Amino acid sequence: MTLVHDGRACSCFPPEVRAKTAQDALASARLAVYGRVMEVDVNGKARLRVLESFKGPAVGATFDAQPGGGACETPSFSVSEEVLVLSFSEPATACDKHPPEHYLLEAFRLNAATVK
Repeated sequence: MTLVHDGRACSCFPPEVRAKTAQDALASARLAVYGRVMEVDVNGKARLRVLESFKGPAVGATFDAQPGGGACETPSFSVSEEVLVLSFSEPATACDKHPPEHYLLEAFRLNAATVK
């Protein structure tokens, strides 16, 4: 179990534990990308451009994400916002977004670097 506060991992957990959590999350995820919100329509649906892809659409591709619809406390998407989208179901929603400082983004990047 990983304790988090605002998406940052507790510093008491060693990097190996955070890396294992990231590997497990990535294996289960349908989509894991870091992207920039390009536009948000009046209903809250967002179009994002993939800046880094860990699983799912390639870098440069775009995809749509739905608003959270009250299913989570995550605020809606904002134009120009950069987020980690980690989705385990279809479609991706605002509930699947995480801030750039989320520990999983760093772990995904480290995992990707070791694979290369």
